[in-house]
Amino acid sequence: MEWNGINIKTLAKGKDITLKQLAADIGVSRQSVGEWIKGQLPKGSHLVTLCKILDTTPNSFFNINQSTAISVPAHRAKGVAKVTPERQKFALEHATEYSIFFRNVKEPRIVPVVRAKDRNDACARTVAKKLRDLAGAGKKEPITLEETFQLMEKLGIYVIIKEFPSTIKAYAFYTKIHSYRAVFVDYKTNIIDLIFALLHEAIHAVRDEEHVNASYDKEEEDFCDLVANYIQFPEEYIKLVGNTLTGRPKSHQINQLKFFGRENIHALYGIAKQIEKIDSNFSLKVGGADTNFKKEFISIGDTLFSDNEAAFFLDRLKSVSPIFVYAVIAQLEGISDRRLGELLGIEHLLYAKAVRAELEKFKTKYHWRDKYNFPL
Repeated sequence: MEWNGINIKTLAKGKDITLKQLAADIGVSRQSVGEWIKGQLPKGSHLVTLCKILDTTPNSFFNINQSTAISVPAHRAKGVAKVTPERQKFALEHATEYSIFFRNVKEPRIVPVVRAKDRNDACARTVAKKLRDLAGAGKKEPITLEETFQLMEKLGIYVIIKEFPSTIKAYAFYTKIHSYRAVFVDYKTNIIDLIFALLHEAIHAVRDEEHVNASYDKEEEDFCDLVANYIQFPEEYIKLVGNTLTGRPKSHQINQLKFFGRENIHALYGIAKQIEKIDSNFSLKVGGADTNFKKEFISIGDTLFSDNEAAFFLDRLKSVSPIFVYAVIAQLEGISDRRLGELLGIEHLLYAKAVRAELEKFKTKYHWRDKYNFPL
């Protein structure tokens, strides 16, 4: 194991303790703390005192090999962007900000794993059926946003909404942090793009990181796309939409696709491609129409913050990722308001304080600990 003093800074910030104050409480100089942060290992007695003040264990300051502590993020880039080693590095750094948080979560529950013998169409359909059944999705309709969130919960995936830096060109990315499955979602992701993005990353999670490695694996990404499409659009729905469009002028077909998209919250491009797969005579360019259609919908971030009430925000966040919210509640006592804001993607400290108050109310009112196995 390797000493990682930078975590002193992170933990102290999380408890609103300045490094000067920390040094005074330990009985050393501010310079000594600075040296520890840079890489010098403190004496045993100082390490014990440091852990006591920051309410942690020595393990918080010793890195396991990064490749085992946090997996290389797997994801599909959005638009025409390419996933490069540099962009994967930025995503990894983004996930690393949650290393201490997940280290303090209790041992994970047993979570489902679905193996696929090959990365072909038949295997994709098999995996898709298992996951649709797990989500409780109907046989004739596209999977809903609510069912998608339920699926993520059942797969033991912590969905975390954060504003991505411009260096991460993705709607979402999957990674495993200290054995916990996490999918980070860009705050700016349009609701209509969210279902497919979550499903794609869920495939990475459910395959237990098969084929996940440091290099971009196009075959794996294409397989995840294939499965995600089958999860989102059941064959009966594709046939229904296709039959409705048959024989209509192109402009009418676009309008009909928009009708189905509004009714079932999905983009035009994905369903059009699925219709082409089962009907070789069908061909419809929907690029421009799809872009304009998405303007009718807002981002997941705007959805969470569409009301200024902290209670509303918390209710929305619990519907998106209950196991993440409950893990935050379990650690609430040791998390400062500033750190709470960082974890939940809240910019303003006063709003973070209001959300903390709501979390405290929820913690007192409901008996959620047994269900999610989080200790207090």
